[in-house]
Amino acid sequence: MELRNLNTFVRAADAGSFSRAASELGYTQSTVTAQIQGLEEELGVQLFDRLPKGITLTRPGEVLLKHARSLLLEAENARLAVKSQREPSGKLRIGAFSSLCTAFLPDLLRQYHQLYPKVDLVVRSGGIEALRDMLGSGRLDFAWVIADWKERSPWRAFCGMSHPIWAVAAPGRYGPGKILPASGLEDVTFLLTEPGCPYRRQFELFCSKNGIVPHVLMEADSIEGIRTFARSGLGVGILPDFAVRSMVQEGALERVRIEGFTPAVESALFCHPVKWMTPAMEAFLQLSGARERAD
Repeated sequence: MELRNLNTFVRAADAGSFSRAASELGYTQSTVTAQIQGLEEELGVQLFDRLPKGITLTRPGEVLLKHARSLLLEAENARLAVKSQREPSGKLRIGAFSSLCTAFLPDLLRQYHQLYPKVDLVVRSGGIEALRDMLGSGRLDFAWVIADWKERSPWRAFCGMSHPIWAVAAPGRYGPGKILPASGLEDVTFLLTEPGCPYRRQFELFCSKNGIVPHVLMEADSIEGIRTFARSGLGVGILPDFAVRSMVQEGALERVRIEGFTPAVESALFCHPVKWMTPAMEAFLQLSGARERAD
């Protein structure tokens, strides 16, 4: 089996269409079709069901896809190992939660670019399942997510840092130094991220332990939305410190202290366990201060 044909097969499986795979690869559709047919003839099985609205993998196709991804990853590792690189160059592909992408990564990546201008940065945002899929298929070098890095996982894990969760509101809403008693929170309107978000889970856990049913005035699926609505005076937002610290320092938002509410979440950096660690990746680890989990 040729690696080129396996790569075409994987692209077609991911795209769900021969025509989209051809567009991504810069091939004609007939070339993609011929390569897939060649694989099917070589293996003696049908790899795809051809449907009017696209293609789907057959059972043999699903089996081949798993092995094809591994073979292509090993081939890329071999290429990188042989190629001499004295300084970081090429591409660094990082995936992260949208909150980390918009509020935490920019400063880090700006420093990285200043130090290593020959590295082109590719950033993708998404939820945990999407990031795991991109990491597993080799489309990402690293995934930076809100997760406990000490937990066992199939990925190489590197610690990130702890992020306190703050309550914030419009300046003057409660006054500097004001501490809201837990018993009075049911009279407060809150602005929360979407259900399942780690920041919201920490707040809901606190409320549950204290027998509080919070008044959630608004839900938003973005950090920026919560910050904007909190600043306008609609309510109290619950967000990680890295997303609001600068706005608090500038006076655009005011931190609100809640009695007994001092949670934090951890961010962790993951990469594929058999992926070759390129100089660009090693430089990013060094700059971020991440260290590998000891198994």
